[in-house]
Amino acid sequence: MLTSIAKTLAFDPVVMVTQLGLFIVLLLVMNAFFWKPMLAHLKARDKEIADAYAQRDRLQHEMEQLRTDYLARLTQVEAEARTHIQNAIKEAQAERERILAEARAQSESTLQSGIASLERETSDALQSLRGNMVGLAVDAASKALGTAVDTVQLRIAVEDRISLEPANA
Repeated sequence: MLTSIAKTLAFDPVVMVTQLGLFIVLLLVMNAFFWKPMLAHLKARDKEIADAYAQRDRLQHEMEQLRTDYLARLTQVEAEARTHIQNAIKEAQAERERILAEARAQSESTLQSGIASLERETSDALQSLRGNMVGLAVDAASKALGTAVDTVQLRIAVEDRISLEPANA
């Protein structure tokens, strides 16, 4: 029965051994010229991919480090800016107080100067008024009494009388 199946299949052991030998030779040739270079290429490709991932991880770590440094510097700059602003505010307030003090002193000086000037002018006006009053009184008395009155003595008497009266009266 096996022989009839072998004959039906047309199995030839010589062809089989020849095909097996050709297969082994083809396998060796394929291994030498195709599989080894292909596997080497795939291995190199795997290494390139692994290197690319390692490079990416290094760059990502470096980027995180730079970001941390940037945020630290930014915080430091903000703190310095706040300090500068506070100092500027303090300096501005001190300058404001200095200017206000100068203005107060100047206004007080101007006020005192004005008061002194007013007092001088008041005194001068009163002196002038007194002189005019004395002159009018002497003229009136000389016209009323004529030559019977000594105008020099009358002038001295009127001036003494006016100077004895209070300034506000």
